[in-house]
Amino acid sequence: MKYLITLIAITTLSCGSSVSNINNKNTDTQIQKIAKDISIEEYKNLINDTAIILDVRRKIEYDAGHLKNAVNIDWFDDNFTQQVDKLDKNKVLLIHCASGGRSSSAMKKLASLGFNTMYNMLGGFNAWKNAGYDYEK
Repeated sequence: MKYLITLIAITTLSCGSSVSNINNKNTDTQIQKIAKDISIEEYKNLINDTAIILDVRRKIEYDAGHLKNAVNIDWFDDNFTQQVDKLDKNKVLLIHCASGGRSSSAMKKLASLGFNTMYNMLGGFNAWKNAGYDYEK
């Protein structure tokens, strides 16, 4: 009986060990995907020369005021998918709209298109403006 218990324990441990090795190998080659809602302060701190600031509001909203260097691609545009597909999927993508709803939907869509690192600004451009942060017209 002791022999049988020992054999089962050894078999179980060796099987668990090989599964861990397989998982570790896969982890090394997988790209970690991030799609996260963040505060306006966190969003502001992520803005840099390499990140893409994606404003998914309508053009009339964008023209009334927008973040410096923001790319405007209207979420409601029939060509939204084709337009965003031209962006670099490996760059950090900072997404926003007026209040956070459209950009949240856009982030889900962009994840399915292969974008790796995305952050959605909670409260959107309205929260940015209300916080007194700089923007352009």
